[in-house]
Amino acid sequence: MRSFLNASPLKKTLDNWYFLYFCLLLVAYLSRAALLGNPFIFFDEEFYLFVGGRMLHGDLPYVDIWDRKPIGIFLIYEFFHLFGPYRIWAYQIGALLSAWLTSIFCLKIARSIAPIGGAFCAGCLYLIWSVGFGGMGGQSPIFYNTLITAAILIILQGLQKRTVKNLTISGWVSMVLFGLSIQIKPTVAFEGIYVALFLLYILYKHNIKILTLFITAFGWSITALLPSFCVIVTYASLGHLSEWWFANVISIFLKQDPPHNTLISLWHWAHWGIILGVLFVSTIGGRFLLLKARPNNILHIFIMGWAFTAFLGFFIFGSFATHYALPLFAPFFINAAPLWSAKVGRLWLTFLTGFGAVCAYYSTEKVLSNGSQKDLTTITQLLSSAPGCVLMDHGPDIILDALPHYCPVTTLPFSWHLDSAPERKALPLDPTTEIKRIFQTPPRYIILDSDVKDYSGGNIDVINIVHEHIMASYHEIYRHKRRKDDNILIYMHN
Repeated sequence: MRSFLNASPLKKTLDNWYFLYFCLLLVAYLSRAALLGNPFIFFDEEFYLFVGGRMLHGDLPYVDIWDRKPIGIFLIYEFFHLFGPYRIWAYQIGALLSAWLTSIFCLKIARSIAPIGGAFCAGCLYLIWSVGFGGMGGQSPIFYNTLITAAILIILQGLQKRTVKNLTISGWVSMVLFGLSIQIKPTVAFEGIYVALFLLYILYKHNIKILTLFITAFGWSITALLPSFCVIVTYASLGHLSEWWFANVISIFLKQDPPHNTLISLWHWAHWGIILGVLFVSTIGGRFLLLKARPNNILHIFIMGWAFTAFLGFFIFGSFATHYALPLFAPFFINAAPLWSAKVGRLWLTFLTGFGAVCAYYSTEKVLSNGSQKDLTTITQLLSSAPGCVLMDHGPDIILDALPHYCPVTTLPFSWHLDSAPERKALPLDPTTEIKRIFQTPPRYIILDSDVKDYSGGNIDVINIVHEHIMASYHEIYRHKRRKDDNILIYMHN
């Protein structure tokens, strides 16, 4: 395989960066093409788009619509909502381009420690595995991974030049990118802290004075926190600082771990934990075993430390949900790129590519079974024929965004808040009290994803109240069937 790749014409082609960029764009498109325009990819991004639309109508996150996600992800989707009827295509094309750009950064970062074949493989693996692990649409890591890998690439360029000026400038620029990323996902702070400490250590080795290091560290910290300060000041000036503080800080610690009270639930979490553990050991540990060498230069050490830090940030929060792995793929596969230098390593990278492609295929098939744009149009027309308020108890949040006239029944419209057991004590309102208040003026429609009471991970009191009202005062008007079950049920008030 190596002799084939080193053949003169092909080697010259691989040395052409623009050709590699085009190949990565092709991989990005082919891995996502089947789902472009599909509105039912994942409830998170559906809700982001809904909130972005409500912001254009004057609603304020954490006040009029509650969630704990930082404002940055909602601002991104507010921009996509400007495309009107094409907003679903807009956010998915935006996500595709963001994933492509991230893969280019992966390629360039990996090239500093690996052969061109391994570096290109790292970019492809990022794209393919992202689709297989819930990143086929616009999950937040698809956007902030671009900022993080850009920051890492800038740091690498500073480390390669090894001058105090370049190291300091790369630190300032990377802190700007990390600061923006924090307002999309706060957990990237772990990686930002690691980068800052690593650079400060390198500057210390350049005999920079302690006072200068302290001033630099303080300046970098302020730079990274500046976007967050701007958000805080904005909410304080509007008189809603307490709402922002509860949503972005307090509620994070009040949210409980999902109960593992069924074998299916336990296997779901354990399954992804095992896969990620094997991936981590194989890409990091495999380099030591196959290459028989430890990282002995500053670039190897920095990139490997980044992977450990990303994994630490993922592991601390203890959630092994599929899409939570998305921030790990860039550092993991970049660190795996040097395996290309060994025959067994090339076989392993080939296996990872094949396994990722299989995961991507089955994930895509699963999403396609959720519904289509035609189904969304049918649902929208049905709900608009006799307009009224909609309670999204469990179901696709994109339906709320598609309605021509949204009628708010609660400040907690996200489909996984009111009847979720982990969220019971982490919401600004008591969910049982809120659901009783909602039914004092019964909504015309209720949307569920199943007519079976599923108590695993659910708020039993809320679930019982909703089903009692459905049995007493509602009738079914729509049911969307997947291959093995239902995923959209709509009930109308009698």
